[in-house]
Amino acid sequence: MGVDALQQDWDPRLKALIGDASPRAAERLSALALRTIDPAVRAATSTQLAHLTSADRADVTTMCRDRLSSLLRAVQRGERTVPIADLDAFARASAEGMCRDYLRRTRPLHARVANRIRLLATRGVGVLGWTTPKGQTVVGLPSWTDRVAAESPYPWAGRPKEWWGRNHAAVDGAALTPTIVRLLELTGQPIEAGVAASVLLDITGATDGGIHVDASPEGDEPELAVLDAGVGVDHLAVARRYLDRAWRELIDMPAHMRAALLLSLRDHHGAALLPVFHCAGVTPLRLVAEALAMKPDETAAIWAHLPWDDRAIGRRLGLTGMQVLNARTAARSRLLRHMSAEPAE
Repeated sequence: MGVDALQQDWDPRLKALIGDASPRAAERLSALALRTIDPAVRAATSTQLAHLTSADRADVTTMCRDRLSSLLRAVQRGERTVPIADLDAFARASAEGMCRDYLRRTRPLHARVANRIRLLATRGVGVLGWTTPKGQTVVGLPSWTDRVAAESPYPWAGRPKEWWGRNHAAVDGAALTPTIVRLLELTGQPIEAGVAASVLLDITGATDGGIHVDASPEGDEPELAVLDAGVGVDHLAVARRYLDRAWRELIDMPAHMRAALLLSLRDHHGAALLPVFHCAGVTPLRLVAEALAMKPDETAAIWAHLPWDDRAIGRRLGLTGMQVLNARTAARSRLLRHMSAEPAE
């Protein structure tokens, strides 16, 4: 699509960038990133990932900035064909989406509990949810909508079970409502759903099971698991050595087999797993793009739309759906076989 066709319905700041090859283009890109992307990313990571370690937040912050900066460069080159009418809103929504995707992929149990709490807050039974003037989505008692949300350090810091006492706590079922009400009463301030989920998991002793990678396209074949990272507080750190080994095995495969597997790879919840290799620090986006025979900006553009089905993969590779299925099956069998073998010393 030509540059002229891209001039409709764009944010004026982006519209001025399209097709700009002048020496000042890089400066304008940097200024946009500093004024628009950085604040959006900081707001998203601080509100949605406040319960994570500073190292994890830094990893996600870097990932978000890289992806949004890549998108700006794609706009400049005229490669982005979907107009962005409001850059600030787009950056904010994109960063928030990336944070949610990160949590779904790396802490599925935490994400489920947080979603249960958000759903509970929509029912108006003892707990209410709202957005603060700072843009935080919090839950609290119905009479608290004018109260300032709690921020770290939280009153339970370092001693959640002692702070909670001997009272019962639950992360699901009918007991979740009284659990959240008591949590709020003890805190005395509204809190974010993610923060509430985090402390409840600490109080109850429930833990995420780590990354479970299912190479089947349907995501419902646990017996075909390629990786099982185990359990731990920082399961990404535990899983990194397994992911690194799996990535090296994938790179050694023929290109069509590798792409057929990577583009369809998902966990047992149906979430795409290709981004996990990047999020875990196993490989930069540039090498992910090379593995897929794509440009980095093209890879960044499809990131949020993974996993792909066989027809989409077939169109990309010039294969029929059956050929994609055969290639993925062969790649999966090879990866399972190599991952089950003892690693070479």
